[in-house]
Amino acid sequence: MSPAPTTQAPAPAKAAPTADPRTANRPGQGGQRQQGRRPRQKSRYGQQLSEKQNLKELFGIRDGQLRKYYAQALKTRGQTGPMLISLLERRLDNAIFRAGFAQTRPQARQMATHRLFAVNGRAVDVPSYELKTGDVVSVRESKRNKSYFSSFEKRMQNASTPSWILINPEEFSFKVQSLPAYEEANVGVDIRAVLEFFAH
Repeated sequence: MSPAPTTQAPAPAKAAPTADPRTANRPGQGGQRQQGRRPRQKSRYGQQLSEKQNLKELFGIRDGQLRKYYAQALKTRGQTGPMLISLLERRLDNAIFRAGFAQTRPQARQMATHRLFAVNGRAVDVPSYELKTGDVVSVRESKRNKSYFSSFEKRMQNASTPSWILINPEEFSFKVQSLPAYEEANVGVDIRAVLEFFAH
């Protein structure tokens, strides 16, 4: 009779190595992301570029258009920054938005492109049309039944407009009674940084 097979006890499992408390929380160890690292600050040029992009996107214009406005502001008597903002504010699409005839600048641009407005009685379909003091912008009579202008007179009673715009709800119109004020525009952009960008 053969002897019973002997069973060998399994070897005890090796314990997982304990983390060294001196290095457990050290940045960069074990693939951990570094914590508490300050974000890299933008260079001055990066700030200038960012502010230029903000101004361009706010008014919905292209780089080339903004550069032309800057060149025009340089040639005009007065401070370049406020003059640049004045030129942008006097765009037809922006004035339509500021007057409360549109809810957003993109909507105002679309309304202008579709020839919904006339300037001094003449239909205009160019959103960048530069308005001047004394100009009267009105909704063309054939376009006043559009959904944009439903309950127009009632809606315009609560409209908040800048001081350079005078609204006439009964005539579906507004008048540019002065040049836009830089402070009143409140565009939220560091205009000095924009000027520095173009001065390079």
